[in-house]
Amino acid sequence: MPISLKTRIMTKVANKYRLLFWVIIPLCFFIFSVTLISLFAYQALKSRADHEIRSTVLFIDTVLNDANATANEALALLGRPCAGVVDQLRIMGMKHSLVRTVNLAHNGMVYCAPVPLPPNMKPRKYSSVINDVTPEIELRAGTLLFPGVAVIVLRRHRGNDGASVVIDTQYMRYMMDAVGTDNQIFLGIKNQYLSPKGDLVPSAALPNGFISVSGVSQRFPYLLTINISRYQFFDYMVDTYALVILFSVVVCLVMSLLIRNWLTATTSIRSNMALALKRNEFEPYFQPVMNVASDRCTGMEILTRWRHPTDGYVSPDVFIPLAEESGLIIPLTQQLMRRVAAVIASSPVHWPEMLHIAINISAVHLSNRQIVDDCQTFLQTVGDKNIRLVLELTERQFVDVTDTTLEVLAALKQQGVAIAIDDFGTGYSGLSYLSKMNIDFLKIDQSFVAMIEEETTTRIIVDVVIDLAGKLDMKLIAEGVENARQKAYLLDKHVLFQQGYFFARPMPMTQFSLYWREEHARYSASPIAL
Repeated sequence: MPISLKTRIMTKVANKYRLLFWVIIPLCFFIFSVTLISLFAYQALKSRADHEIRSTVLFIDTVLNDANATANEALALLGRPCAGVVDQLRIMGMKHSLVRTVNLAHNGMVYCAPVPLPPNMKPRKYSSVINDVTPEIELRAGTLLFPGVAVIVLRRHRGNDGASVVIDTQYMRYMMDAVGTDNQIFLGIKNQYLSPKGDLVPSAALPNGFISVSGVSQRFPYLLTINISRYQFFDYMVDTYALVILFSVVVCLVMSLLIRNWLTATTSIRSNMALALKRNEFEPYFQPVMNVASDRCTGMEILTRWRHPTDGYVSPDVFIPLAEESGLIIPLTQQLMRRVAAVIASSPVHWPEMLHIAINISAVHLSNRQIVDDCQTFLQTVGDKNIRLVLELTERQFVDVTDTTLEVLAALKQQGVAIAIDDFGTGYSGLSYLSKMNIDFLKIDQSFVAMIEEETTTRIIVDVVIDLAGKLDMKLIAEGVENARQKAYLLDKHVLFQQGYFFARPMPMTQFSLYWREEHARYSASPIAL
């Protein structure tokens, strides 16, 4: 039935944009959905980090405000002898839980501290600061008494003199750790940052986060920074928006399925196959046929594989029946024979024995003399490569043995082409085929071979086929041999020629050329007839 112009146009468009419609559009929708979800997650995490920073800044401001008040109170004691004010400094240090000590300094040197300094230890000299508009704060990795415990030092100056308050950071770090359980939070003063673990990190070494949120105190010169890693961001996004993401995936799958159905409706398999022939998408694969008695390769069955550019490999069980129904099986076989002949002809190897090349045909091939011309072209192309062509007639279609059929078979015989019945016993073949068509080979189907190890009716069928072939003087080839037990059983029944995964898998042309050379190299010159 002719294909309408509209159908041809729709088929061409669908083939050209199949990947775009079927994959790219749903994928773009999914990417858009995930991007939108990511923006929501980003804003949510940023808002949460802002809130955590504000609450932490409020707490630290309270601590520093208490320390600042203590420093202002201590300024009144400047100029007085240390012995007379040291007790007051101790009392000041006990008013607030996070204040560790209160010290007095003259010319930048601490001269009065409530805690006696250890022997041979000198207090650190502070720089003199005349401007005292705001308190000065800095981070220290430790004190002279406790060098491994990070502290904050707040100082108020009066000329070259001043009072300093040492603040314990332990509770601050506890709070920072609670706020930044899943994130990295740092307290920054000048060019140093305090981590919840008590480590001081230079600003240049501060790690960068996938999301970084900072907040500055309005009362004291410090800031807080929260770094959220990429992993934490995606973990939060999945935990919070899992149902939304799942819904997006379902929508994409449904969308892809609907588009695929539409493409299937507008694209005929026949048109795809015709296009595949033009693009040389059908590839010959070679599977060795072994003489198990001599452990030599005596033939190759040519199998067809369709590598679709978007759907990948299409099963022969799908496209071969359709090719037979549509009539494309003839140009498909012609293309296959040309490619195989070209590979054999281009090889420098001359097979020392007769190598059988088996190509599958169907009933439609025997309805006219085209197959005769195709075989003649094949044999002329391979030249003197010592090749015998075998046509394996499949049983998927009924063969009407007419005068034309017999004439075609006779012409093939004159060319030296052998005829085999493929998958004997599984389709339309019968004794009438064997008696009228002058068959050379019978191939035992792999479904029978797979069950010969069991004591079933199948083994009896195999034995009957073997006995029948012997009485009709036909050679047997067993397909689908997968283990040594099957090989041994068939060999015991004098089925010498076997093929299957136990010996070799079907191989593409490039691998076949290498296999051919390797097999040729190990062969002796003694011929073995098939």
